[in-house]
Amino acid sequence: MFLHCIISLLEISRRGKMSKVNKTTYAILGMLSIAPMSGYEMRQTMQQSTANFWSESDGQLYPTLSKLTKLALVMCKKDKTSTRDKKIYHLTTKGMTELKKWLAKESETNVVRSELMLKLFFGVNVAPEQNLEHIQTYRQQNKKMLAALSEQTKKLMGEHKHSPHLPYWQMTIQYGIALAQAKITWCDNITSKLQKLNRGKKS
Repeated sequence: MFLHCIISLLEISRRGKMSKVNKTTYAILGMLSIAPMSGYEMRQTMQQSTANFWSESDGQLYPTLSKLTKLALVMCKKDKTSTRDKKIYHLTTKGMTELKKWLAKESETNVVRSELMLKLFFGVNVAPEQNLEHIQTYRQQNKKMLAALSEQTKKLMGEHKHSPHLPYWQMTIQYGIALAQAKITWCDNITSKLQKLNRGKKS
């Protein structure tokens, strides 16, 4: 029964991974609903805003931009003020309609793959100290994430104080902060348990 549950979770994870590629379309349309931008600017914007819950690689971004242009969901214009052959993408009326249709749909639930959880699951095969080291590293990563998100909150308030997007951007940052805080608490609890296991092995 337990193994059946694990297999089911893996199947959901695979489906989630496949669907994420398709959702690149909506990540792009959403970004262009904020402002027209180049592919590079879009990547930079994502790294500074949605990276804690959604990111896209160049390998996903540029082929999808080309596809959306052909479908007339996006319009591409050359930036005449740029010395380079810079392409600026704009959201079309058709693209906005498609974005709104997606926004109204129920979101899919995806299982997040975690190498740390996989290692911990098989943790009996190594010394508790090894598992403890992984947990402490993970805690530090989440402390850094928490600090970065707090800084991002201040930056948004300073640069986009009057933007209608601001309340929604803040909600996603609050989600990231809540996750990071929960993960830090979890790390502290697991550290205590691993230390007890370590003492038990030595006695």
